[in-house]
Amino acid sequence: MKNIKLHNFNNLNKNINISIYKFDFIYKNNLYKKYINYINIKYSSKKLIKKLKKICNIINAKILNIALQDYTPQGASATLLISENNNNIILSHLNKSHICIHTYPENYYNKLVYINRIDFNISTCGVISPLKCINQIIKNFKSQLITIDYIIRGFTQDIYGKKYFIDHKINSIQNYINTNIKKKYDFFDINIYKQNIFFTKMLIKKINIKNNIFSYKNSKFNKKNLDKKIIISYIWKEIYQIFYNKKD
Repeated sequence: MKNIKLHNFNNLNKNINISIYKFDFIYKNNLYKKYINYINIKYSSKKLIKKLKKICNIINAKILNIALQDYTPQGASATLLISENNNNIILSHLNKSHICIHTYPENYYNKLVYINRIDFNISTCGVISPLKCINQIIKNFKSQLITIDYIIRGFTQDIYGKKYFIDHKINSIQNYINTNIKKKYDFFDINIYKQNIFFTKMLIKKINIKNNIFSYKNSKFNKKNLDKKIIISYIWKEIYQIFYNKKD
């Protein structure tokens, strides 16, 4: 699609939601408290803000305001109000552009596999594209399961009053994911082109167990206290339940 000479401001609202699922196998019940402490430190609101600032650099956005919150017993949130990195930005549109990250760690005691969901929500208007940050977010987390949905709402107009409901080419979110990442995942797409709705699920092809056993270095794994095949089967069971939205 050719560049459009717009009348004043690009009113298209582009919203992307990325859910990252982290699966941790805990081989001893007494490690539960250490796991919660690990989650609270690794995914604290201050560390989440650092990740959001990197995203702002990627999409060339200006930070206007920062909000952060940690929760008990675990979990955190961080939000940045953003605008285009342009002094001529129209202030009435600033409340439409933001980046949020929320963590949703499981807090059920006496489980084998714990799931921590990390949600990114990026909503922009103007020329900023949230699609630019997908690869960076995926690389930051060694995740086995990822869901992404991208929706464009509203319309913009050119200088002649003609309406445009999309200002870039896209037929799948996969268009914006690099080849090296694609090699590691299987994809499932649902796209409604006329409504500018795009959705994809990403399922890892192979599990690296080192990324899924909590406190792996201290797990005595090499002493055969843990069976690799059994652990992987537990992890796959949890992954498939979420991927297919089924209990079993």
